[in-house]
Amino acid sequence: MVFKFTNDLSLNEARLKRVIKKSKTFDNKIVFVNGFGASGKTMVSPIISSMHNVENLVFPYEIQWVSSFLYSEQIEEDAYVEFLKQYADQTIYNQLMGRNSNFRPSDISSILQSKKKIKYIRRIFEKGDHYVVDKIKTENPILNFTTSHLTFFINEIGKAYGKRVLFIETIRDPMYMFVQAKINHKQTHLGNREKHFTFETFQGNERAFFFDYFTRNKNFDYSKENNINEDIVIYLEKIFNFYFKLNFDKIDMNGGKVIFLPFEKFVLNPDIWINEILKILKIKKTKILESELKKQNVPRKFLQDGYYRSVYERFGYKPTKIKFNSFVEADKHYKETVTLEFTNKNNKIDKDLFKRLEKLSNDYREWIKKFNNIISYG
Repeated sequence: MVFKFTNDLSLNEARLKRVIKKSKTFDNKIVFVNGFGASGKTMVSPIISSMHNVENLVFPYEIQWVSSFLYSEQIEEDAYVEFLKQYADQTIYNQLMGRNSNFRPSDISSILQSKKKIKYIRRIFEKGDHYVVDKIKTENPILNFTTSHLTFFINEIGKAYGKRVLFIETIRDPMYMFVQAKINHKQTHLGNREKHFTFETFQGNERAFFFDYFTRNKNFDYSKENNINEDIVIYLEKIFNFYFKLNFDKIDMNGGKVIFLPFEKFVLNPDIWINEILKILKIKKTKILESELKKQNVPRKFLQDGYYRSVYERFGYKPTKIKFNSFVEADKHYKETVTLEFTNKNNKIDKDLFKRLEKLSNDYREWIKKFNNIISYG
């Protein structure tokens, strides 16, 4: 750094005596709905926002960006923690000032998608500034952050927010993630890279996700187009090997909570997760929540029977008109549609590669049994 206000102390002297931090924070709750792409975040997050006193969902890219630099140890943990505190407090302040309101009708984060839209619109015309500070202190509105790739930082997030935070990790069968992950890879990672608003790790001309910073070279580069199916299978294998090896005993949320929410279990029988979330947030079930669950078709009989959004079709979701007689029949049909992705121009299926995906799917289905009884950690 070239310019300083004064040079009375050296860097070492200042660091021994001083620290930059936020002097005081709000006490309102903060919910993170986090997960890897195609894990079901955009279904879960509107459900959370429909709960009593929970704000409309926000995509806090800034937290994801600074997390990338913590992952590679380019910033220190204390700086990261103080940034998180400042970011959450400014966000809830701006929310109640009406500054974060998105009016684009088709966006998932649009206030026009919310049944609380009138409440949000009124804010624009209400008193602001110090009045809003008092309102936050008395009403304790709950923030709803929708994020990706933050699982690695749950302890640091807990250190920043303590009992204020509920971190919901959405997880999903990799068989049902594959098509969307493949389309997203083509559209964002290989094409339209200017729109890829996530930092990447570079090694010369090769590139990978930021969380591949410590990955060995043979599984590093994802920028080639020679075998996209294999790239996606490797990507999913890395994600779920991370989950399968996760040591839950090392989770320390500093008074906060982490909930692991398997998409399949939630959409078929949501009550155990809904009740736990309401309990942690200390709020009651409302008609608006019930209405949003109905809109999302939760609970449902089959995994594919979700709420239709045009954006989902862009990522491979195609509503089926087939009437299935059982969950097993619907599940089998979906697997058969995924096998078509592994069929080449000569109508030959890459059986070995598909078997790797199928094995990963089976391992996942066995792993999520651990959440039959315990779903929250801290």
